[in-house]
Amino acid sequence: MISDIAAAAPAAPEDTGDSRTRWAGACADPVFVLCSGRSGSTLLRFLLDAHPELACPPETELPLLCSQLASVWSMFDASVWPGKAGAGQAGPGGQGGPGEPVLAGLRHMLDVMAGPYLARRGAKRYCDKSLGSARHADLLLRMYPQARFICLYRHPMDVIASGLEACPWGLNSYGFEHYIGASPGNAVAAIGRYWADHTSAILAAEDHHPGQCLRVRYEDLVAGPAETAERIFKFLGVPQVPDITARLLSHERERSGRSDFKIWNTSRISTASVGRGWSVPASMLPGPLTATINELAGKLGYRQVDAAWGTAERPADMLAQPADRPQRVVPGPGSGPGATSREGRDLGERLIAGLAGLDASFGSRWNPYSTEPFQVSVASPDGGAACWLVDPGARTIGPGGGPDLGPARWRVSGTAQAWRQVIDEGANLGVAFRRGDMRYIDSGDAGPGSTAADTRVAMLTELLGLTAWAQDEEMADEPAA
Repeated sequence: MISDIAAAAPAAPEDTGDSRTRWAGACADPVFVLCSGRSGSTLLRFLLDAHPELACPPETELPLLCSQLASVWSMFDASVWPGKAGAGQAGPGGQGGPGEPVLAGLRHMLDVMAGPYLARRGAKRYCDKSLGSARHADLLLRMYPQARFICLYRHPMDVIASGLEACPWGLNSYGFEHYIGASPGNAVAAIGRYWADHTSAILAAEDHHPGQCLRVRYEDLVAGPAETAERIFKFLGVPQVPDITARLLSHERERSGRSDFKIWNTSRISTASVGRGWSVPASMLPGPLTATINELAGKLGYRQVDAAWGTAERPADMLAQPADRPQRVVPGPGSGPGATSREGRDLGERLIAGLAGLDASFGSRWNPYSTEPFQVSVASPDGGAACWLVDPGARTIGPGGGPDLGPARWRVSGTAQAWRQVIDEGANLGVAFRRGDMRYIDSGDAGPGSTAADTRVAMLTELLGLTAWAQDEEMADEPAA
């Protein structure tokens, strides 16, 4: 498969003597890794570069270069910079920034640089991993509307620990040097502020451009590199490579640029570096900084930094409630014997897999219902019931149930036989509602057969990985129960 992909890579075009014609469009849909230092970005770069269709060199600082060139260009002709928003950057949401003449010039520059590089590597698509690129995300998307961003994060205390290890003689790399002046004698606080600033910028890029961003956490990358690679390649629209983790470290990568000094002596991917920040004294973080760090960490599903940090045995991981790895289904008190039925377990596993596979487009596709907690339940013949409370916005799942909806906005319930027919046998979900084997109820803002109900059930169908959903007009005739 890999050889087939490599063989399909375009050959270098013939030299016509006009670089604008020769390399036009060579860099039409680049991939940019938005990251901070010591976040595992070199490992992610190796993963991208191991794909036959992608080429990702060491740090180039191309996003910063584009920003600086755009700013300088505006000094020559201010008319091409309508609504100037700052040095080489558009404002939030892409407002302001350089005009099309500047953007076209920048694209030509990257084509001329990236075109020969891609041809030499036999690859189709350019990837860039440079620290601090999130600050230039708006400009990059104005240059390349088809660009994609991989947003990489790591627990703040592990970043601090890794930064201290990488800079034993002072914070003079990775951009740390700009922060030590505000925290003289306190390298922990300096790197903590560095993490907070870069993380805020990456999250802002996610907020402004959700359809172009994919969130990846270092902890998930090292715990499941094959699964993470599958998510990334699906997001980028490139073929899957079954042995990608074997290729990742088995090939020599380019060294002519800045990268993680430890990667060159690494022979396998492991979770050994996860949790090393547990030994970092949290007391060295000023109170306001700790609050900022915890607010950002909470958005990413990371363990909070509190007074108990480092005082007990090191935890198994740095995750609180994983945002991309929902907790396993554990029947709650009073869930009944139905919670251990095969249908109940299968439904729970389906929900877990669906939550783990959500991407940035899910929220926008099913808005506003994609942030609503809801319940899914299965009843067994012996009178027991398994019920789960699902929050797709937070990507969490836990025990649910009870006589009312509680925090849920709506519920879909069905018999064990109905769920078995739908999940195992591919029965039509709409028919199950029509026969009365499935029921829909909500908190009162809609009802069976309404647009809201149909949309919610369609979203659940996608979450469960089912393809047999068909809206049935007679569903509206079924009473809520």
